[in-house]
Amino acid sequence: MIEIGGLPAHILLVHAVVVLAPIAGLGAIVYAAAPRWRTYLAWPLGVLSLGLVPVTLLTAQAGEQLEKARPASALIHEHAQQGDVLKVVSVIFFVLVAAMLVVTYEPFGRRLAFLGGLRDIRSVRVALLIAGVVTGAFFIYQSIITGHSGAASVWAR
Repeated sequence: MIEIGGLPAHILLVHAVVVLAPIAGLGAIVYAAAPRWRTYLAWPLGVLSLGLVPVTLLTAQAGEQLEKARPASALIHEHAQQGDVLKVVSVIFFVLVAAMLVVTYEPFGRRLAFLGGLRDIRSVRVALLIAGVVTGAFFIYQSIITGHSGAASVWAR
């Protein structure tokens, strides 16, 4: 089992996901809804969404090791299932944020000239922005549900 300072790593790593995932989801929603803020949000949103993928996967791996080391219950099993969903959502969120940034943010789009045609199609831009909002909202929801099920598995008696 991975440990940090004598504590199971999952217990410490989970805080990064619980805090950063809703911030990233909210950032994607604001990016899509407020064109003025895109210049300020593009790089932080891109870096945050990219960074959340390995953090989420590492947190889930540490959680699986903790699950094997401790007696399992129905609540822990439910939390593990929610964590599996969150892993997939974090990858999908990153892919959609990357696509949204490439198509809507000029400095990214210029570097990828072969996508120039996609950048000019309004329906593609709108569809990606809507998908970014939906995925951002679902990322927030899933991180809250996963965190809540984890807390319930520890604190519910």
